[in-house]
Amino acid sequence: MKKLILLSGFAFMMATETFAQLYSSGNNVIAGNNVGIGLASPASKLHIYQNSNSVVNHLQMQNVGPTGAGRFTMYNDIPGNYFTFTKYGSATVGGYSGISGFFPYANLVAFGNNGGGMLMSNAGNIGISTLVGGTSTLKFFVEYATGKVGLGGNASPTAQVHINTSAANDTMRITNGNTGQTKTDGLIFATTGTAASIINMEANTLSLGTSNLSRMTILANGAVQIGTSTTPAGYKLYVETGILTEKVKVALKASANWADYVFAEDYKLQPLHEVETYIREHKHLPGIPSADEVVSNGIDLGSMDAKLLEKIEELTLHLIRLEKEVNTLKSQNEILSKQVNSK
Repeated sequence: MKKLILLSGFAFMMATETFAQLYSSGNNVIAGNNVGIGLASPASKLHIYQNSNSVVNHLQMQNVGPTGAGRFTMYNDIPGNYFTFTKYGSATVGGYSGISGFFPYANLVAFGNNGGGMLMSNAGNIGISTLVGGTSTLKFFVEYATGKVGLGGNASPTAQVHINTSAANDTMRITNGNTGQTKTDGLIFATTGTAASIINMEANTLSLGTSNLSRMTILANGAVQIGTSTTPAGYKLYVETGILTEKVKVALKASANWADYVFAEDYKLQPLHEVETYIREHKHLPGIPSADEVVSNGIDLGSMDAKLLEKIEELTLHLIRLEKEVNTLKSQNEILSKQVNSK
């Protein structure tokens, strides 16, 4: 068994194309370019051959120490460029900093030379990590108990796919190189603190839909279109077929846009006979759009409410004037009645 282990280990470490020499523990030289186990004509540096229909262990390495580890190391021409395969003992204490709770050393298999980049635990967890500043970060993590996948962080995933990191401006970006997008273009899903955003980095639309159809579109200029009709120019929101709501609140930019100017001392109140002439000619009130204009251009709720209030306030002034005139006539009538009755 010892001879087998020595032969196997030396064969993995051969890195030159020169004639191979294997040494036994007694310094006996075994000459040959390739080594075969189970066959006389090996086709590679180490060729383990078995002709069997059953499962066979071709190579077994074992460290029976419960707090130790078994390691296979592969080097190239530079000693610092190496790769390891490590199986820790069942009683090995600790784990990689930052992820020991998911991947403790005990019963852990680790691949790589920087904090075990690829990890598999006996519990079934699978991970890919990076080691920076002595702390490992799970860039990919499958939690066996839940079957959930975590990306970018050391927290246990709480959804089937969970991106969870502590980096600033956490972002997922999708780009399409066939359209000429660069790595800074595309669609991003981002969180900054407790704020979240979905942004198309291109000067183009962002759409949401159902049943394979676009239902809502944000245009490149920021206008929002709900439905399939084109958003009219000059508006930030267009809703096809209408809106049903329990409350609408319209705010004006300034008090001058409301109709209280009607009650100013210098306001010129149009006489009713002029209003009558205008109505006969145009078939609508002065200052109020016609039905055809409303069909073509719609109405501004704030402006229209101000116009309607203007007419109400003008009517109120006319009624106040008429009431005064009526009261004057009543007084005059009472005087005349007394004069007639006194004769």
